Amino acid sequence: MKRKLIWTLVVVFWFALGVLIFVTSRGHSLLLDNRNVESPQIQAPEEITIEIDGQKELSLYRGDRDRLTVTGSKHRIRVTVAGGGAPFEGTFTLPIRGDMYLLSVPKMLAGTEPFVEVFYTVPETRNVEESPADEPLVEPLI
Repeated sequence: MKRKLIWTLVVVFWFALGVLIFVTSRGHSLLLDNRNVESPQIQAPEEITIEIDGQKELSLYRGDRDRLTVTGSKHRIRVTVAGGGAPFEGTFTLPIRGDMYLLSVPKMLAGTEPFVEVFYTVPETRNVEESPADEPLVEPLI
């Protein structure tokens, strides 16, 4: 009986350790967006420098978007607007379920929620009628 209890505790410990490692090391792609927001009307800064979790600083101009990979769910961000002013420092969390997120810097600086949204990529479909005549159509081998 004692042996079964010890083995059960060992299995539970390894399972819990696996879940903990998965949660703390889950990677996400994060798109940093410095574009004007239409609703509500928010003007994007002309030039900003962003640092997330102590990684390399990224410089973005108005209308730019850049991607970086972050691990874990809770992140620290520091945004410095060119031309002076105190830098913005804050934290945000990403859920485990998504792979790619979009962070709107103008919304974050204005305090508008939500400034982090799930970003979905849409696969492009190719229309057969639009293909050039000199390009052969490939049919699947059966």
